[in-house]
Amino acid sequence: MNTRPIIYEHPLSERIRTMLRLEHLFNQAQHYHKGASVWDSRMTISSLFDLLDLFSRADLKTEIIKEVDRATANLNALMANPAVDSDRLTTILKALQHITNNLHEISGQLGQSLREDPFLTTIRQRSTIPGGTCDFDLPSYHQWLEQPSDIRHTLQQLWLRQLEPIQQAVELLLKLNRNSAEPQQFIAEGGQYQQQLDNSYPYQMIRLLLPHQATYYPEISGSKHMFTIRFLHANGTADEPGKVVKDDLPFQLALCLL
Repeated sequence: MNTRPIIYEHPLSERIRTMLRLEHLFNQAQHYHKGASVWDSRMTISSLFDLLDLFSRADLKTEIIKEVDRATANLNALMANPAVDSDRLTTILKALQHITNNLHEISGQLGQSLREDPFLTTIRQRSTIPGGTCDFDLPSYHQWLEQPSDIRHTLQQLWLRQLEPIQQAVELLLKLNRNSAEPQQFIAEGGQYQQQLDNSYPYQMIRLLLPHQATYYPEISGSKHMFTIRFLHANGTADEPGKVVKDDLPFQLALCLL
């Protein structure tokens, strides 16, 4: 029986919202990249296109650099705290500096070389059409998909490696945020919970933990000022799906700030 809790995350800033989406797509791309089938390659490329769509934001690199700089400044302020592991903190600060250097070395728009790749461009143009990447639509794509998996894997790795500076920044920033707070126990009276947030603290993300066997799920809305949680019955339960749970429910919550 799976005893691992289900974790629901909700961003409290637009930067964290974007990074969570990027993390999702990077994880998806890496998952299918490990596979050997034709469909794994198709999904890897589809994930790559979704990443490029997010990368099309002109300010994305600047926003991530600002978030790295903000995290660096906040962590530097902890250096004077004797309760902090200075060696570990120094290691993290060096990693952030390395990421900053890598981001500054990127010239032009993120993923520009992939946008200019003729092979990927042809596939991307057809991918907006339902079923547009069928074999008869893209014979060159069909030919490539019929190559041995190691040949496809090598090229996929080359494409994904060009996005590594952003992936590394996203992974570290989200890890630091997630590790910034320990979950605390709360009660949702009548299936609902609301909390005001102190604006003097830079809260970035809510992490809500429920037992894996829970037959309900949270609907979270909020911003840096306040958030609200409603627990709803899940599909497949004896109760009406989508209806608010009326019982008092215990849950764990971490308010992450960095």
